[in-house]
Amino acid sequence: MWLYYVRRYKHVIWGVLLAIVLMLLVVIGVKTTSIKKAVINEDVYSGKAMGTAIKKTIYSEKKKERDAVNTAIDDCLRTLEKQISVRISDSEIAKCNRSYVKNGTYRLPENIVFYLQEEMKVAQETKGAFSPCVRPLSVLWGIEDGKNVVPDQQRIEEKVKYASYSKIAVSDDGIIFKLDNMAIDLGAAGKGIACDEVMKTIEESKVEGAVVSIGGSVAIFGSKGDGKPWHIGIRDPRGGEDDVMGVVDCADHTFVSTSGDYEKYFEENFKRYHHIFDPRTGYPVDNELMSVTIIGDNGFMSDVLSTTCFVLGLKSGMEYAQKKGVEGIFITKDKEVYITKGIKKEFRIKDNQYILAN
Repeated sequence: MWLYYVRRYKHVIWGVLLAIVLMLLVVIGVKTTSIKKAVINEDVYSGKAMGTAIKKTIYSEKKKERDAVNTAIDDCLRTLEKQISVRISDSEIAKCNRSYVKNGTYRLPENIVFYLQEEMKVAQETKGAFSPCVRPLSVLWGIEDGKNVVPDQQRIEEKVKYASYSKIAVSDDGIIFKLDNMAIDLGAAGKGIACDEVMKTIEESKVEGAVVSIGGSVAIFGSKGDGKPWHIGIRDPRGGEDDVMGVVDCADHTFVSTSGDYEKYFEENFKRYHHIFDPRTGYPVDNELMSVTIIGDNGFMSDVLSTTCFVLGLKSGMEYAQKKGVEGIFITKDKEVYITKGIKKEFRIKDNQYILAN
């Protein structure tokens, strides 16, 4: 008898069974999602290092692991700053600038030699749009120190020769200065170097994910536990510190560096003078760009290239970024946004003042 009813109402029975299975799957999915979100907790830490603001968002099951990584990152940055900061009198860079002898080889630690050699390659490839020894110009202008005065043109022209990469040579043993009164400065790469060192520190920990912002450079590690890419905001060059004009999706082990005319600047006679110099002219860069963001797999190079591509300008900068195998976001003074092909699906504009132009 029961077989008769099973056959007669089999569609109803299958429908009920299917509904039960779907309800179970929904419940299991909700519970799994809840568990996943409960496991990956986060803490946000802030501070200062490398002459700029630091923000660390760290994801881990355990509070003590998040705190431990935060402390390790701070220790890492302090150690690095004492080695490469031009503003610390006993750093390797400061001692070099103070103690070198013209045409003699000044010995430097292996890691600093590596950075300088890589910077020299960029300088040579761009015919001087980037220079490791631009510091005489930045000291003359004093923009980072709040001097806010345009120097005399004759003094600027005098300093240009000291800022030329052609006046230094870097070997495996160290650096040779061909003139007196020169100075090297890893400032255009320092925050990127810091991101690389921070990444190594995080890799040695047990945390699941982290985003560390060091001024205009960001290091991205792991996952925040929701299976989604990291969303990194691109600052509005004419907005406040927290104003975002767009967002780019990034994966694990990605570095994002931005250089812009809004970071340190002053205005005189309706003209903006900022801290990014063209070593070939001695003046702050004055072209069609407000900012350049470079996205790559190396913090040091991302930082160097964001400065270099800014100096090169829109067309040459985009070409050079693609030659170096990185992605770029270029924002013009007309609020047009140009991006490299590799991030067309990952980048989106959030502020309708800006338009995607390519």
